[in-house]
Amino acid sequence: MSRMRDEPRVVVEWHALTDVGLVRPNNEDNFLILDVGKGAYWTAADGARVPEHVGRFEVGASGLVLAVSDGMGGALAGEVASHLAVATVARLMHRFDTRPPYVQLPFSERLRLALEQANRLIYEKSQEHPELAGMGATFTTAAYHRGWLYLGQVGDSRAYLIRAGRIRQLTKDQSLVHRLVEAGFLTEEQAERHIYRNVILQALGAHPHTVIVMDRLQLRRGDRVLLCSDGLSGKVAASEMQEIILGASDVAEAAEALVRLAKERGGDDNITVLLATFGGEALPDAQEGEDLILLHVERDDRLPDVVDPELWDELVRFVPTVSASVADALQALRTAASASESPNDPHEIAEDPSGEERGVASRTVARALLVLLLLLFLGAVLSTLWYFSVRERRLDEEEGPALVLHWAAIR
Repeated sequence: MSRMRDEPRVVVEWHALTDVGLVRPNNEDNFLILDVGKGAYWTAADGARVPEHVGRFEVGASGLVLAVSDGMGGALAGEVASHLAVATVARLMHRFDTRPPYVQLPFSERLRLALEQANRLIYEKSQEHPELAGMGATFTTAAYHRGWLYLGQVGDSRAYLIRAGRIRQLTKDQSLVHRLVEAGFLTEEQAERHIYRNVILQALGAHPHTVIVMDRLQLRRGDRVLLCSDGLSGKVAASEMQEIILGASDVAEAAEALVRLAKERGGDDNITVLLATFGGEALPDAQEGEDLILLHVERDDRLPDVVDPELWDELVRFVPTVSASVADALQALRTAASASESPNDPHEIAEDPSGEERGVASRTVARALLVLLLLLFLGAVLSTLWYFSVRERRLDEEEGPALVLHWAAIR
């Protein structure tokens, strides 16, 4: 049934832009804009920027997914990982919207499950093909559904919200320096310059299982949501982002200005910006002095560890066989994603059922091991810092403090 004329609606205006920067030889970043109900989506495979004429539409009852992914790995493996991440989430979210039993799950859990399966797919491909070993991707998503904005986080890409003229970072970096800041061993300023600022603690595809941090907040009319890779957040302060976005005439102008400033300050990483403004009668206005309340969403016990075998096989068939050449693999992925479409058209997810069952190890055991490893990791950090702080006092300014942490960075 079509929407009645007088039915309240939500309208979103958005612009996505990714840039290789001034140092890196290739762009490992990606973005996603998905109309869940229609199955239409845009990624960086469609071009570095989304055409202006598709940057505004009415959000349907099934919702909208926005995301930024920053790939990592040797050669072009990072590009493969980020592309697999956005394409997998797009295809699964559309499938979940109408397919039992997934449609009965809360929207947040469908989004969580899509991310978990993206992690599984990237990990399996990295194990199958030596040239893709070690690939992974961050993933930060802001998804709108029935008045709520759902935030999913893996890694250190970021989501910000601008409301009533003020900016707030909604996600927490899953990085070593952020943990040290939370523990009180580093200030925010020190963290920005720290030698290990690029060491992240989670990425899609790095391990067989990953923990998706999910939060939600109620959206207000006029809210602006900014998603970005660390190529932007590492060069431009939040206050500067706020000033540029509020001073721009539209989302496209703001996104262009943000990328330009990051490049002026070195551009030593890929830079990706996805900016969206939400409006429409269905959203209430922000109240003066209203607190921004971010609610954590725990994983639903009903959520399966894996999707149905036929759904998984459909997803695997969508991914072309990765050849010995990573460049060929990337080209194959891009070709499959954009076949029979013009560069300015969204991808349309076609129906393709059937397949056979695949299993994975028990999540309970994996979670227990992950918790144990994290406790050991944090214990080692705190012990090392305590040791060097004691030694520093004993030296009594005879020499500057030396703190060398040896970490195996996945990035």
